[in-house]
Amino acid sequence: MEAPISSTGSSYQRTNTGEEPMDGLQEDNSTITSIGSVDRAAAQRTLWNFVFMSVFFSANHGCVVACLSLATSRLGSTGAWQSGILYLFYTASALLGATYVAKSLGARNAIITGMMLYCVYVGCFLLATISPAIETPAALFGAGIGGVGAGFLWTAQGSYFARASEDYSSFMTEEISTSTSTLASIFAFIYLSAEIVLRSLSTFLLEAGLDWVVVFAVYTAVTILSTLLMFFVHNYSPESQNEGDDYEIHQESTEEGLEPNIPVASVYTQSVFYKVTAAWQLLKMDLKMKYMIPLNAVFAFAGSFLNSYVNSEVVKQVDNSSTRVGIYNAWVSCVAAGMSLVFGQASKKIGNGPVLIFGAICFSGVVLPFLVLPNTADWGVPLLLVVYTFHGTGRATFEGTLKATFADYFAYEKEGAFANIILQNGLSGAIGYVLTFTLLCSEESRYCIKYSDGSLHNVFIFEALVAVTAILAVAGYLRASALRRLETISASGGQESLHSDSILIPLAATNAEDEVQQ
Repeated sequence: MEAPISSTGSSYQRTNTGEEPMDGLQEDNSTITSIGSVDRAAAQRTLWNFVFMSVFFSANHGCVVACLSLATSRLGSTGAWQSGILYLFYTASALLGATYVAKSLGARNAIITGMMLYCVYVGCFLLATISPAIETPAALFGAGIGGVGAGFLWTAQGSYFARASEDYSSFMTEEISTSTSTLASIFAFIYLSAEIVLRSLSTFLLEAGLDWVVVFAVYTAVTILSTLLMFFVHNYSPESQNEGDDYEIHQESTEEGLEPNIPVASVYTQSVFYKVTAAWQLLKMDLKMKYMIPLNAVFAFAGSFLNSYVNSEVVKQVDNSSTRVGIYNAWVSCVAAGMSLVFGQASKKIGNGPVLIFGAICFSGVVLPFLVLPNTADWGVPLLLVVYTFHGTGRATFEGTLKATFADYFAYEKEGAFANIILQNGLSGAIGYVLTFTLLCSEESRYCIKYSDGSLHNVFIFEALVAVTAILAVAGYLRASALRRLETISASGGQESLHSDSILIPLAATNAEDEVQQ
């Protein structure tokens, strides 16, 4: 049980005294020998519980990613429509509904709900393969269900991650930012490693002489098994049902200043309307969230550029083969998995900020070679590997460090924070894929590239978009970090404090210059 929130001026602070006893894979951890002492046994139980959650989650999601990558090749145009519907429902669920499910059911149960819906998505591939006559309706139905499941899953995973980080920080008596960095790097490594294995599984099964029915049957079985195993991890109670876990938001941040009289959280934030729209409410009321948008957007834009242009056109020209695209994508996951551990350790020493900035620079590195050397006919495999390495390194910061930062910056609204990642990244990704088909040109030139289907595409605008968004990502993070610093100073009574067991509620101060002068 967490202690009530105490007010300090116009900002709020919650003291974390640990969670209720854990069930499932964890034993009772509610007893700490003394205030401020390290309880390593409880910390290890929390850590291993989080590891098991990550393994089950990653196995389930890895099967979905594997099927998603096979959608177009197996289902043709139906697969393309299926993927589009999946992302549409994914983004929509983050804006309307995912936060309500996570807040009402609790993080673990919401994860299980999302995993169950993922089982339907993967199962529809099996159904479409067995019964070609119902291929289209099965694929599209599965896409809608899977998209909703993805919204539930990632919103709840973020909440679970944040709650586990709070526990681990409390038991280890370390700064919450250190705990979030540790757990984020562990999750990213497990998640990306599972993705590599499960993406490759279809190739191994087919080369062993098995058919596509067996491939999708195996993926379906893994999703179902991982879902069942998730019942054995600890179930954090829904925050809305935890006495003393309410918080207050008395001020809304805008560029003009502070708007008072935002309803008290114990009433307003417990309403159904708030739970359903928590992502939008957080985006509207906390100025830091607006400044974090470019960090999510640059990952989505770089990914869209890589998938739509590099994978489909550049690889076959540089490597003289289109069959090696899978190898390059596997390399991205390998780099991301390895670098997630490196960044997890680096964040403990230098903080998340430098790592996030480096990640944004890496995403710009995905397009920089194309801006400087647009004629890919002059490229070699080493330069192509550099592009994929940049993307893998940037992705490691997105899967680990960025989510750790969201857990730190928006700890008072976990579900809304991670739903915003889905919302911002999903919308940006959709825009990126739309631009792929709309940025056309009329005459072949250095940056007007002729695709293999004969169409002409203006790749310069897309490349410039990624580069500019990377610059905005750095600037946006620095601004959000400055606001966070002001919150910390205000909450500590004018003296900067980063006490490990305190979670700060945003001060929502936007006139930073005036605050510093005062």
